[in-house]
Amino acid sequence: MKGRTLKRRNPLAHPTQSFEDMLRAFFPDFLDLIEPGLIERLELELVAFPRPEDLTGWPEEELCDLGLLAEVMTRRGRWLTILVQVETETGDRQALEERLLGSYLRLSLEGRQPARMVVVHLQGGRPGIHLEWIVDEADGEELLRVPYLSFGLAECRAEDYLAKPQPLAWALAALMRPTERSLTEHRDFCLRRIAGCAC
Repeated sequence: MKGRTLKRRNPLAHPTQSFEDMLRAFFPDFLDLIEPGLIERLELELVAFPRPEDLTGWPEEELCDLGLLAEVMTRRGRWLTILVQVETETGDRQALEERLLGSYLRLSLEGRQPARMVVVHLQGGRPGIHLEWIVDEADGEELLRVPYLSFGLAECRAEDYLAKPQPLAWALAALMRPTERSLTEHRDFCLRRIAGCAC
């Protein structure tokens, strides 16, 4: 990517807030869904979510581009950073990766280099979970290669996630493609199952 110029989002609009709130509430389940076995490997003990005001020195527009930031503590007392970027619609992949790389670099400068980065596509994106790479180049020379996980929800098979044990998977299934019910019946089924679990 030559001459990166980060595209800014509207700082007054927060269409991903409810989804991010759900991820905060079920963050260990989210980690288990995107990378089975990760919690055991990390020996996760605690999850904290820094507030924007905790990130000093960030320009306001870059804070607006920053996704959900989680700090997880392992059983050995080590803190790791995980960044989750929620995208509400299909967009320019290069622009997304430029924003993601900008957040990665600034966090790294603060000693918070993300151990994992995940992009959740509510619309668009390849169905399912895939490993992707951000490749930063200048004059044809590769300067940096950064991995991230891409999770495209809309075209996933909903029944696969309804079969999982985590309630978060059932909530995500409501955003996926059903094959055994109509869309209305499917969403009603998901809501009843989540409500039954909460009782």
